[in-house]
Amino acid sequence: MKAFLTLMMMMFITVSFGQKTSKVQEVKIQTSAECGSCKNRIENKLNYAAGIKFAELNLDDKKLTVKYNSGKIKLEDIKKIISETGYDADNIKAIPAAVEKLPACCKPGGMKK
Repeated sequence: MKAFLTLMMMMFITVSFGQKTSKVQEVKIQTSAECGSCKNRIENKLNYAAGIKFAELNLDDKKLTVKYNSGKIKLEDIKKIISETGYDADNIKAIPAAVEKLPACCKPGGMKK
């Protein structure tokens, strides 16, 4: 019986320490967003992506705050989603075809026209 309990404890410890721990991280990403429509578009796209806990864009400085589960999504994947939506994300430029699909006010310099 002692040997069985010892074996069970060893298995439990092995399983417990072998599990991948997910960590919620927060990052700020500089975007090329222009207006409230951009804010809604980016936040909606990210808030429904797997692994994203929270995304909010501050239009004053165009910085996007994202809380995400690093065990489910990588930072580069988040930036890729933003660029595929039509916006710059730090060092990753927006995909031109996605920018073309944006309303005029959401395109670079759109609010200055």
